[in-house]
Amino acid sequence: MVSLLEVDAALPRAQRRWLKDFDQPRIETHVGVMKADLRFADVLVIEEGPAAGPSPRVETFSFKSRDLSHTESRVLEAQMTTDASNALRYYGETLNIRRPGMELAVQVQRVRLIYEGGELKPPEARVLSPALRGTRDAVQGVEVLFQ
Repeated sequence: MVSLLEVDAALPRAQRRWLKDFDQPRIETHVGVMKADLRFADVLVIEEGPAAGPSPRVETFSFKSRDLSHTESRVLEAQMTTDASNALRYYGETLNIRRPGMELAVQVQRVRLIYEGGELKPPEARVLSPALRGTRDAVQGVEVLFQ
């Protein structure tokens, strides 16, 4: 997924899938962020362009590799809601970035929770679609996707 983000960042802004809101995205992995305690975001993307100013645009990505292929819809929704709530709690809203040379407080504009797809994804839309809708309704501010 990090490789996909790096390829996306190298494209002209209009052609990007993931990072359209950035002029010059800087992709950082395993970044220490602090709220109540220290956590490590899988990926933090920060604006490096001239528009960055004192409060640069910041988005976080949390990646999950779970075998959800045989999970029923209610159990799937409960797991996804828990994961989305944790992503928002640990990597959303206001964060203090703790990486040396990047120490600053930022407001996160978008949190994305990305599940590994393929064989790990529920194969039937009748299971996945209601779980995704329920998770998005339950946890505002987290984009939940399968890749």
